[in-house]
Amino acid sequence: MNKKQMIEEQERLNNIIAKNLARIRADKGLSLQSVGDFIGVSNQQISLFEKGKNRISAAQLYLLAQNLDVGLNEFFISFE
Repeated sequence: MNKKQMIEEQERLNNIIAKNLARIRADKGLSLQSVGDFIGVSNQQISLFEKGKNRISAAQLYLLAQNLDVGLNEFFISFE
């Protein structure tokens, strides 16, 4: 895989994570603020994560999975 392909794959995965965060939050009926409180960020930051404008760190993703009571794999489900 060349550098361009790696960057494209990273973008694809980041978009999948973003969409799944939004889906999981909505399925659980949680507000942006309550999810932000799980990892110590603002509701605006969660919104940016869900829109794919900012990236979630590995540590934040782990804490979200724990607090949302889902496996990490839930964030990587692709609906393409």
